[in-house]
Amino acid sequence: MKRTVLIMLSLLCLTGTAARAQGIQPSIQALNEQIARAEEEIRRNEALLSKIKGERAVTQNELKLIISRITNRQQIVSSLDRQIDLCERDIAAKNKEITETNRRIEVLKNEYADMIYAAYKNYLLNNSLAFLFASRDFQEATLRINYMKRYNRMREAKAAELDSLSGVLRNEVRKLDEQRAQLEASRASRDKELRTLRADEQTYKQNSSRLAADERKIADRIRRKEREKQNAQKQLQRLVAEEARRNAGTKRTAAEEQVRVELSNNFEQNAGKFPYPVSGGVIIDRFGKHPHPTQRGLTIDNKGVNIAGEKGAPVRCIFEGTVSRVVFIKGLNNCVMVNHGNYYTVYSNLESVDVKANDRVGRNEVIGRLSSTENSDDWYLHFELWKGTTFLNPEKWLSR
Repeated sequence: MKRTVLIMLSLLCLTGTAARAQGIQPSIQALNEQIARAEEEIRRNEALLSKIKGERAVTQNELKLIISRITNRQQIVSSLDRQIDLCERDIAAKNKEITETNRRIEVLKNEYADMIYAAYKNYLLNNSLAFLFASRDFQEATLRINYMKRYNRMREAKAAELDSLSGVLRNEVRKLDEQRAQLEASRASRDKELRTLRADEQTYKQNSSRLAADERKIADRIRRKEREKQNAQKQLQRLVAEEARRNAGTKRTAAEEQVRVELSNNFEQNAGKFPYPVSGGVIIDRFGKHPHPTQRGLTIDNKGVNIAGEKGAPVRCIFEGTVSRVVFIKGLNNCVMVNHGNYYTVYSNLESVDVKANDRVGRNEVIGRLSSTENSDDWYLHFELWKGTTFLNPEKWLSR
Protein backbone atom coordinates (compact mmCIF):
# COMPACT_ATOMS: atom_id res chain seq x y z
CA MET A 1 0.00 0.00 0.00
CA LYS A 2 2.82 2.38 0.92
CA ARG A 3 4.53 1.62 -2.39
CA THR A 4 1.32 2.43 -4.28
CA VAL A 5 1.09 5.79 -2.50
CA LEU A 6 4.72 6.46 -3.43
CA ILE A 7 3.93 5.78 -7.08
CA MET A 8 0.93 8.08 -7.01
CA LEU A 9 3.06 10.84 -5.48
CA SER A 10 5.59 10.33 -8.26
CA LEU A 11 2.89 10.77 -10.89
CA LEU A 12 1.57 13.86 -9.10
CA CYS A 13 5.07 15.39 -9.02
CA LEU A 14 5.47 14.80 -12.74
CA THR A 15 2.03 16.28 -13.34
CA GLY A 16 3.19 19.38 -11.45
CA THR A 17 6.28 19.55 -13.63
CA ALA A 18 4.11 19.35 -16.76
CA ALA A 19 1.86 22.09 -15.41
CA ARG A 20 4.88 24.28 -14.73
CA ALA A 21 6.13 23.61 -18.28
CA GLN A 22 2.73 24.62 -19.63
CA GLY A 23 2.88 27.75 -17.42
CA ILE A 24 6.27 28.82 -18.76
CA GLN A 25 5.17 28.63 -22.40
CA PRO A 26 2.80 31.64 -22.25
CA SER A 27 5.68 33.69 -20.77
CA ILE A 28 8.01 32.64 -23.57
CA GLN A 29 5.24 33.27 -26.11
CA ALA A 30 4.71 36.79 -24.74
CA LEU A 31 8.45 37.45 -25.01
CA ASN A 32 8.43 36.16 -28.60
CA GLU A 33 5.59 38.58 -29.39
CA GLN A 34 7.64 41.46 -27.93
CA ILE A 35 10.60 40.41 -30.05
CA ALA A 36 8.42 40.20 -33.19
CA ARG A 37 7.04 43.71 -32.59
CA ALA A 38 10.55 45.12 -32.07
CA GLU A 39 11.81 43.36 -35.20
CA GLU A 40 8.91 44.76 -37.24
CA GLU A 41 9.71 48.29 -36.06
CA ILE A 42 13.37 47.75 -36.95
CA ARG A 43 12.32 46.70 -40.48
CA ARG A 44 10.26 49.89 -40.87
CA ASN A 45 13.15 51.86 -39.39
CA GLU A 46 15.65 50.45 -41.89
CA ALA A 47 13.29 51.15 -44.78
CA LEU A 48 13.05 54.82 -43.78
CA LEU A 49 16.80 55.08 -43.18
CA SER A 50 17.44 53.80 -46.70
CA LYS A 51 15.38 56.76 -48.02
CA ILE A 52 17.26 59.29 -45.89
CA LYS A 53 20.80 57.99 -46.47
CA GLY A 54 20.81 59.35 -49.99
CA GLU A 55 21.05 62.89 -48.61
CA ARG A 56 24.37 64.70 -48.55
CA ALA A 57 24.32 65.54 -44.82
CA VAL A 58 23.34 63.63 -41.71
CA THR A 59 19.98 64.83 -40.38
CA GLN A 60 18.39 64.86 -36.94
CA ASN A 61 15.74 62.36 -38.10
CA GLU A 62 18.45 59.97 -39.26
CA LEU A 63 20.01 60.04 -35.79
CA LYS A 64 16.60 59.61 -34.17
CA LEU A 65 15.86 56.60 -36.37
CA ILE A 66 19.20 55.03 -35.43
CA ILE A 67 18.44 55.66 -31.73
CA SER A 68 15.02 54.05 -32.22
CA ARG A 69 16.64 51.03 -33.85
CA ILE A 70 19.14 50.74 -30.99
CA THR A 71 16.29 50.91 -28.46
CA ASN A 72 14.40 48.14 -30.26
CA ARG A 73 17.51 45.95 -30.43
CA GLN A 74 18.04 46.48 -26.71
CA GLN A 75 14.43 45.36 -26.19
CA ILE A 76 15.09 42.21 -28.21
CA VAL A 77 18.27 41.42 -26.25
CA SER A 78 16.41 41.98 -22.96
CA SER A 79 13.56 39.68 -24.04
CA LEU A 80 16.02 36.99 -25.15
CA ASP A 81 17.87 37.26 -21.82
CA ARG A 82 14.57 36.71 -19.99
CA GLN A 83 13.81 33.74 -22.26
CA ILE A 84 17.21 32.24 -21.46
CA ASP A 85 16.62 32.73 -17.72
CA LEU A 86 13.19 31.06 -17.93
CA CYS A 87 14.60 28.13 -19.90
CA GLU A 88 17.55 27.63 -17.55
CA ARG A 89 15.31 27.61 -14.48
CA ASP A 90 12.86 25.21 -16.11
CA ILE A 91 15.67 22.89 -17.21
CA ALA A 92 17.10 22.84 -13.67
CA ALA A 93 13.69 21.97 -12.23
CA LYS A 94 13.14 19.26 -14.85
CA ASN A 95 16.56 17.72 -14.18
CA LYS A 96 15.78 17.56 -10.48
CA GLU A 97 12.38 15.93 -11.10
CA ILE A 98 13.83 13.45 -13.60
CA THR A 99 16.56 12.42 -11.14
CA GLU A 100 14.00 11.85 -8.39
CA THR A 101 11.66 9.95 -10.74
CA ASN A 102 14.52 7.72 -11.89
CA ARG A 103 15.25 6.88 -8.26
CA ARG A 104 11.60 6.00 -7.64
CA ILE A 105 11.47 3.88 -10.78
CA GLU A 106 14.49 1.91 -9.56
CA VAL A 107 12.72 1.26 -6.24
CA LEU A 108 9.62 0.14 -8.12
CA LYS A 109 11.66 -2.12 -10.43
CA ASN A 110 13.35 -3.82 -7.48
CA GLU A 111 10.02 -4.36 -5.78
CA TYR A 112 8.50 -5.79 -8.95
CA ALA A 113 11.53 -8.04 -9.46
CA ASP A 114 11.10 -9.40 -5.93
CA MET A 115 7.46 -10.20 -6.67
CA ILE A 116 8.37 -12.00 -9.90
CA TYR A 117 11.09 -13.97 -8.14
CA ALA A 118 8.70 -14.96 -5.34
CA ALA A 119 6.08 -16.08 -7.86
CA TYR A 120 8.66 -18.16 -9.79
CA LYS A 121 9.96 -19.73 -6.57
CA ASN A 122 6.44 -20.66 -5.50
CA TYR A 123 5.83 -22.19 -8.92
CA LEU A 124 8.94 -24.42 -8.64
CA LEU A 125 8.11 -25.55 -5.11
CA ASN A 126 4.38 -25.83 -5.73
CA ASN A 127 3.96 -23.51 -2.75
CA SER A 128 0.75 -22.13 -4.20
CA LEU A 129 -0.91 -25.58 -4.20
CA ALA A 130 0.44 -26.35 -0.77
CA PHE A 131 -0.92 -23.02 0.46
CA LEU A 132 -4.32 -23.87 -1.06
CA PHE A 133 -4.52 -27.49 0.18
CA ALA A 134 -3.54 -26.42 3.68
CA SER A 135 -6.99 -24.88 4.07
CA ARG A 136 -9.10 -26.27 6.93
CA ASP A 137 -12.32 -26.15 4.95
CA PHE A 138 -13.90 -25.03 1.68
CA GLN A 139 -14.60 -21.50 2.94
CA GLU A 140 -10.97 -20.97 3.90
CA ALA A 141 -9.87 -22.38 0.53
CA THR A 142 -12.13 -19.84 -1.20
CA LEU A 143 -10.57 -17.02 0.82
CA ARG A 144 -7.08 -18.24 -0.08
CA ILE A 145 -7.98 -18.40 -3.78
CA ASN A 146 -9.30 -14.83 -3.62
CA TYR A 147 -6.10 -13.74 -1.87
CA MET A 148 -3.96 -15.33 -4.60
CA LYS A 149 -6.07 -13.57 -7.28
CA ARG A 150 -5.68 -10.22 -5.51
CA TYR A 151 -1.93 -10.80 -5.26
CA ASN A 152 -1.73 -11.49 -9.01
CA ARG A 153 -3.84 -8.40 -9.80
CA MET A 154 -1.60 -6.31 -7.55
CA ARG A 155 1.46 -7.59 -9.41
CA GLU A 156 -0.17 -6.75 -12.76
CA ALA A 157 -1.17 -3.31 -11.49
CA LYS A 158 2.38 -2.67 -10.32
CA ALA A 159 3.69 -3.58 -13.76
CA ALA A 160 1.18 -1.20 -15.35
CA GLU A 161 2.17 1.56 -12.94
CA LEU A 162 5.80 0.99 -13.78
CA ASP A 163 5.05 1.28 -17.50
CA SER A 164 2.99 4.43 -16.94
CA LEU A 165 5.66 6.12 -14.83
CA SER A 166 8.34 5.17 -17.38
CA GLY A 167 6.20 6.65 -20.17
CA VAL A 168 5.76 9.92 -18.29
CA LEU A 169 9.51 10.00 -17.69
CA ARG A 170 10.27 9.49 -21.39
CA ASN A 171 7.89 12.32 -22.24
CA GLU A 172 9.58 14.64 -19.73
CA VAL A 173 13.02 13.78 -21.10
CA ARG A 174 11.76 14.62 -24.61
CA LYS A 175 10.42 17.98 -23.39
CA LEU A 176 13.72 18.62 -21.65
CA ASP A 177 15.58 18.07 -24.92
CA GLU A 178 13.21 20.51 -26.65
CA GLN A 179 13.77 23.06 -23.89
CA ARG A 180 17.54 22.73 -24.25
CA ALA A 181 17.25 23.27 -28.01
CA GLN A 182 15.13 26.38 -27.41
CA LEU A 183 17.71 27.62 -24.91
CA GLU A 184 20.53 27.24 -27.43
CA ALA A 185 18.46 28.98 -30.12
CA SER A 186 17.75 31.90 -27.76
CA ARG A 187 21.42 32.19 -26.88
CA ALA A 188 22.40 32.21 -30.56
CA SER A 189 19.77 34.88 -31.34
CA ARG A 190 20.88 36.97 -28.37
CA ASP A 191 24.53 36.85 -29.45
CA LYS A 192 23.56 37.83 -33.02
CA GLU A 193 21.48 40.77 -31.80
CA LEU A 194 24.31 41.94 -29.55
CA ARG A 195 26.70 42.01 -32.51
CA THR A 196 24.18 43.98 -34.59
CA LEU A 197 23.52 46.30 -31.64
CA ARG A 198 27.22 47.10 -31.35
CA ALA A 199 27.31 47.90 -35.09
CA ASP A 200 24.29 50.23 -34.72
CA GLU A 201 25.93 51.99 -31.79
CA GLN A 202 29.09 52.48 -33.85
CA THR A 203 27.03 53.90 -36.73
CA TYR A 204 25.36 56.33 -34.33
CA LYS A 205 28.74 57.50 -32.98
CA GLN A 206 30.08 58.08 -36.50
CA ASN A 207 26.99 60.01 -37.61
CA SER A 208 26.93 62.02 -34.38
CA SER A 209 30.54 63.04 -35.03
CA ARG A 210 29.67 64.15 -38.56
CA LEU A 211 26.69 66.14 -37.31
CA ALA A 212 28.74 67.70 -34.48
CA ALA A 213 31.03 69.44 -36.99
CA ASP A 214 28.69 72.41 -36.85
CA GLU A 215 27.24 71.58 -33.44
CA ARG A 216 26.71 75.08 -32.05
CA LYS A 217 24.86 76.33 -35.09
CA ILE A 218 22.74 73.17 -35.25
CA ALA A 219 22.03 73.22 -31.51
CA ASP A 220 20.83 76.83 -31.65
CA ARG A 221 18.57 76.04 -34.59
CA ILE A 222 17.18 72.93 -32.89
CA ARG A 223 16.48 74.77 -29.65
CA ARG A 224 14.75 77.56 -31.55
CA LYS A 225 12.59 75.06 -33.43
CA GLU A 226 11.77 73.16 -30.22
CA ARG A 227 10.63 76.39 -28.52
CA GLU A 228 8.50 77.11 -31.55
CA LYS A 229 7.01 73.61 -31.39
CA GLN A 230 6.26 73.91 -27.67
CA ASN A 231 4.46 77.22 -28.21
CA ALA A 232 2.55 75.71 -31.12
CA GLN A 233 1.63 72.70 -28.99
CA LYS A 234 0.23 74.96 -26.27
CA GLN A 235 -1.90 76.69 -28.87
CA LEU A 236 -3.07 73.31 -30.16
CA GLN A 237 -3.93 72.21 -26.61
CA ARG A 238 -6.12 75.27 -26.16
CA LEU A 239 -7.93 74.54 -29.41
CA VAL A 240 -8.56 70.89 -28.53
CA ALA A 241 -9.73 71.77 -25.01
CA GLU A 242 -12.01 74.47 -26.44
CA GLU A 243 -13.45 72.00 -28.96
CA ALA A 244 -13.96 69.35 -26.25
CA ARG A 245 -15.80 71.80 -23.99
CA ARG A 246 -17.96 72.97 -26.90
CA ASN A 247 -18.74 69.38 -27.80
CA ALA A 248 -19.64 68.48 -24.22
CA GLY A 249 -21.98 71.47 -23.93
CA THR A 250 -23.80 70.83 -27.20
CA LYS A 251 -27.47 69.90 -26.80
CA ARG A 252 -28.39 66.70 -28.65
CA THR A 253 -31.44 64.59 -29.21
CA ALA A 254 -31.54 61.17 -27.53
CA ALA A 255 -30.71 59.51 -30.87
CA GLU A 256 -27.75 61.83 -31.48
CA GLU A 257 -26.41 61.23 -27.98
CA GLN A 258 -26.72 57.47 -28.46
CA VAL A 259 -24.68 57.70 -31.68
CA ARG A 260 -21.99 59.73 -29.88
CA VAL A 261 -21.81 57.24 -26.98
CA GLU A 262 -21.62 54.24 -29.33
CA LEU A 263 -18.83 55.90 -31.32
CA SER A 264 -16.88 56.55 -28.10
CA ASN A 265 -17.38 52.97 -26.93
CA ASN A 266 -16.26 51.56 -30.28
CA PHE A 267 -13.18 53.76 -30.14
CA GLU A 268 -12.32 52.48 -26.63
CA GLN A 269 -12.80 48.86 -27.67
CA ASN A 270 -10.17 49.29 -30.37
CA ALA A 271 -7.48 50.44 -27.93
CA GLY A 272 -4.16 48.87 -28.91
CA LYS A 273 -5.49 47.92 -32.36
CA PHE A 274 -5.41 51.23 -34.25
CA PRO A 275 -3.19 51.35 -37.35
CA TYR A 276 -0.30 53.80 -37.59
CA PRO A 277 -1.57 56.99 -39.28
CA VAL A 278 1.56 56.86 -41.47
CA SER A 279 2.05 53.52 -43.23
CA GLY A 280 5.50 52.12 -42.42
CA GLY A 281 6.07 54.93 -39.93
CA VAL A 282 8.44 54.82 -36.95
CA ILE A 283 8.05 56.73 -33.68
CA ILE A 284 11.09 58.97 -33.29
CA ASP A 285 9.90 61.24 -30.44
CA ARG A 286 7.90 59.55 -27.71
CA PHE A 287 5.16 60.75 -25.40
CA GLY A 288 5.83 62.78 -22.25
CA LYS A 289 8.84 64.55 -20.80
CA HIS A 290 12.22 63.18 -21.85
CA PRO A 291 15.66 64.36 -22.92
CA HIS A 292 16.07 65.41 -26.55
CA PRO A 293 17.36 62.38 -28.51
CA THR A 294 20.40 64.20 -29.89
CA GLN A 295 20.90 67.45 -27.92
CA ARG A 296 22.26 67.34 -24.38
CA GLY A 297 20.56 69.51 -21.80
CA LEU A 298 17.40 69.94 -23.90
CA THR A 299 14.16 68.48 -22.52
CA ILE A 300 11.08 67.76 -24.62
CA ASP A 301 7.53 67.67 -23.24
CA ASN A 302 5.63 65.87 -25.98
CA LYS A 303 1.84 65.70 -25.64
CA GLY A 304 1.72 63.12 -28.42
CA VAL A 305 4.22 61.23 -30.56
CA ASN A 306 6.21 62.12 -33.66
CA ILE A 307 6.07 59.47 -36.38
CA ALA A 308 8.66 59.60 -39.18
CA GLY A 309 7.56 58.58 -42.66
CA GLU A 310 8.62 58.84 -46.29
CA LYS A 311 8.66 62.15 -48.13
CA GLY A 312 5.10 63.20 -49.02
CA ALA A 313 3.63 60.05 -47.41
CA PRO A 314 -0.18 60.00 -47.04
CA VAL A 315 -1.56 60.47 -43.51
CA ARG A 316 -4.63 58.39 -42.70
CA CYS A 317 -7.32 58.71 -40.04
CA ILE A 318 -7.04 55.86 -37.52
CA PHE A 319 -10.82 55.55 -36.91
CA GLU A 320 -14.12 56.80 -38.23
CA GLY A 321 -15.27 60.23 -37.07
CA THR A 322 -16.02 63.81 -38.06
CA VAL A 323 -13.43 66.49 -38.84
CA SER A 324 -13.83 69.16 -36.12
CA ARG A 325 -11.24 71.66 -37.28
CA VAL A 326 -8.57 72.27 -39.89
CA VAL A 327 -6.13 74.97 -38.81
CA PHE A 328 -2.63 76.22 -39.55
CA ILE A 329 -0.35 76.72 -36.54
CA LYS A 330 3.17 78.10 -36.94
CA GLY A 331 5.56 75.38 -35.81
CA LEU A 332 3.09 72.55 -36.51
CA ASN A 333 1.95 73.57 -40.02
CA ASN A 334 -1.48 72.23 -41.01
CA CYS A 335 -3.42 70.43 -38.27
CA VAL A 336 -6.52 68.26 -38.64
CA MET A 337 -8.68 67.50 -35.58
CA VAL A 338 -11.08 64.52 -35.82
CA ASN A 339 -13.92 63.89 -33.35
CA HIS A 340 -14.65 60.27 -32.35
CA GLY A 341 -17.47 60.86 -29.87
CA ASN A 342 -15.72 61.70 -26.61
CA TYR A 343 -12.26 61.19 -28.16
CA TYR A 344 -10.16 63.32 -30.50
CA THR A 345 -7.23 62.50 -32.74
CA VAL A 346 -5.01 65.34 -33.97
CA TYR A 347 -2.75 65.10 -37.04
CA SER A 348 -0.18 67.92 -37.29
CA ASN A 349 2.78 68.95 -39.46
CA LEU A 350 0.86 68.24 -42.67
CA GLU A 351 2.07 69.91 -45.85
CA SER A 352 -1.34 69.50 -47.49
CA VAL A 353 -4.84 68.65 -46.26
CA ASP A 354 -7.48 66.65 -48.16
CA VAL A 355 -10.46 67.27 -45.81
CA LYS A 356 -12.39 70.19 -44.35
CA ALA A 357 -14.37 70.85 -41.17
CA ASN A 358 -17.55 68.74 -40.70
CA ASP A 359 -16.42 66.11 -43.24
CA ARG A 360 -17.18 62.51 -42.26
CA VAL A 361 -14.03 60.39 -42.47
CA GLY A 362 -13.56 56.64 -42.26
CA ARG A 363 -10.87 54.40 -40.85
CA ASN A 364 -7.68 54.58 -43.00
CA GLU A 365 -9.07 57.44 -45.08
CA VAL A 366 -6.37 59.86 -46.32
CA ILE A 367 -6.70 63.27 -44.64
CA GLY A 368 -3.41 64.87 -45.72
CA ARG A 369 0.26 64.37 -46.58
CA LEU A 370 3.66 64.81 -45.00
CA SER A 371 6.19 67.33 -46.25
CA SER A 372 7.65 66.75 -49.71
CA THR A 373 10.73 68.95 -49.17
CA GLU A 374 14.23 67.52 -49.51
CA ASN A 375 14.88 67.95 -45.78
CA SER A 376 14.04 64.63 -44.09
CA ASP A 377 13.72 66.41 -40.72
CA ASP A 378 10.33 67.61 -41.99
CA TRP A 379 9.06 64.12 -42.87
CA TYR A 380 7.21 63.37 -39.68
CA LEU A 381 3.67 63.50 -38.29
CA HIS A 382 2.92 64.95 -34.86
CA PHE A 383 0.04 62.81 -33.62
CA GLU A 384 -2.03 63.42 -30.47
CA LEU A 385 -4.90 61.56 -28.82
CA TRP A 386 -7.33 63.17 -26.40
CA LYS A 387 -10.25 62.05 -24.25
CA GLY A 388 -12.26 65.19 -23.65
CA THR A 389 -9.75 67.73 -22.32
CA THR A 390 -7.21 65.10 -21.20
CA PHE A 391 -4.35 64.10 -23.49
CA LEU A 392 -3.40 60.40 -23.63
CA ASN A 393 -0.34 58.41 -24.65
CA PRO A 394 -1.01 57.40 -28.28
CA GLU A 395 1.54 54.55 -28.13
CA LYS A 396 -0.82 52.57 -25.89
CA TRP A 397 -3.58 52.83 -28.50
CA LEU A 398 -1.64 52.12 -31.70
CA SER A 399 -0.97 48.60 -32.97
CA ARG A 400 2.72 47.88 -33.48
